[in-house]
Amino acid sequence: MCDKINHRGKTAVLLGLILLLNCRNERNRFQPLHYFPVKSNHSWTFNGEIHRMEILEMSQGVGDRPVTFAYYDSLSTLLWKENYTLLQDQLYLNSFEPAMRVLPSISFEPPLPFAPIADKVGQKMVLKSIETQTDSLVHTTEVQVEYLIEAIENIQTPAGAFLNCIKMKINIIYPPTSYRPFFIGEQYWWYAPQVGPVKYDLPSAKGELVSMNVNPANPLPME
Repeated sequence: MCDKINHRGKTAVLLGLILLLNCRNERNRFQPLHYFPVKSNHSWTFNGEIHRMEILEMSQGVGDRPVTFAYYDSLSTLLWKENYTLLQDQLYLNSFEPAMRVLPSISFEPPLPFAPIADKVGQKMVLKSIETQTDSLVHTTEVQVEYLIEAIENIQTPAGAFLNCIKMKINIIYPPTSYRPFFIGEQYWWYAPQVGPVKYDLPSAKGELVSMNVNPANPLPME
């Protein structure tokens, strides 16, 4: 009888250790949305060509959750919308829908991560996706998309100072035979913990955060 009790006791201790380790692993696991809080009505205002990013729509529930972003200039004119999928703890870009008809609509399959991929400098990710451009015609191209965590930096912006921002580079590489490369050049985004994007440096636009409607949205003081 004592042997059975001891065996049960050891089993309970082992199960407790496994649960404790799983909880620790969950806490230590990198969570992209910690650096890009995605909720309805969140918005970020910058001092650059992309003046404001705003979450227009976001479905509720569990599983794949569609999210629609709108991008505006300084006159509050809509530039384009982007459709995302929120899956687990990453935000994936599905499509780009321009406000001007002279530009094509663009979609990616599989969709492309947009929140940070890691919090370790030097971390890389390379994936392939089919880009489909649609205007009067439809053109598809297989592109290679490269992600690199270049730095963890403290960033000073008009909205305040933010500690430990992830600087991520995104580069979409087109084949030489591509019909019309659209996203040409390297993109750089800086993401602050619990705040989201605080700075961007794109081939055709640069900006720093001026204000935000994010919960929580308290700038972290510089040390």
